[in-house]
Amino acid sequence: MAVIPAFRDGWTVLRENPVILLGGLLLAVAGQLASAGGLIDSWIAMAVGFVVALLLSPFLLGGIIGMALEALEGSTTTLSRLTETGKAHYISLLGASILFGVMVFTIAFVGMFVAIFGVALGIGVGGADAGAAGLVVVGLAILGMLAIFLFVFAVFLFLQFYNTAIVVENRRAFDSFSRSVDLVRSNLLSVVGYSILWIGVSMVAFMPLIGLEFALVEPGLVDGVGESVGYAITLFAGVVLTGLVYSYLYTVHTAYYRRLIPEGTGAQ
Repeated sequence: MAVIPAFRDGWTVLRENPVILLGGLLLAVAGQLASAGGLIDSWIAMAVGFVVALLLSPFLLGGIIGMALEALEGSTTTLSRLTETGKAHYISLLGASILFGVMVFTIAFVGMFVAIFGVALGIGVGGADAGAAGLVVVGLAILGMLAIFLFVFAVFLFLQFYNTAIVVENRRAFDSFSRSVDLVRSNLLSVVGYSILWIGVSMVAFMPLIGLEFALVEPGLVDGVGESVGYAITLFAGVVLTGLVYSYLYTVHTAYYRRLIPEGTGAQ
């Protein structure tokens, strides 16, 4: 069973190589660039921040995976490893990340549109005829939304290792997806358990941030804290917490991937 040992590996690696936390913080800063535009209430700043985050994130994520890989192999990693790995795999990671994001967004958007249309149609039919037909349509639409959620999860499940495939095994963008699918098919039950635990850990870790944001940003909940100040505090807290969570979870991700692939397989 590779799941629990991988999560233990993540903790051990971070304890022995805390420099990886800096890589996670840099990735978190990149991810918050679009949100930072809200501080000055500028859509242009948010758009520029989004583009910069899109371009920086693959470089930093590849670097974190590279640092984690070096540490897992028994060496003491450094920030130079981050820059080396990020540059070496940047094009593949950027292309694969964009493709992955477009696929997930398209599936989720189209599916939710169809489901919402079905619910609206069902309510309309039920209101017009006052019969059971509308309730049936609404029920089918709800089941459709559940099916869409499961389908999006399945896409994530089978393609989630594209980034580690690129860094650990030196795969190209398209090849990384097929490699991820092959590994998941060969270890389906283990990967399902790992994915649920990985997502669960991230959700639990971010709950305090959600509570803080709700308390500080919502007007009137905390006396003496303006909306802009509350937004700045939550932004800073978000960077710190996200950096810690990213550092740990992507180290775990790398450790788990190494346990799935045949021994001796790695980047060329």
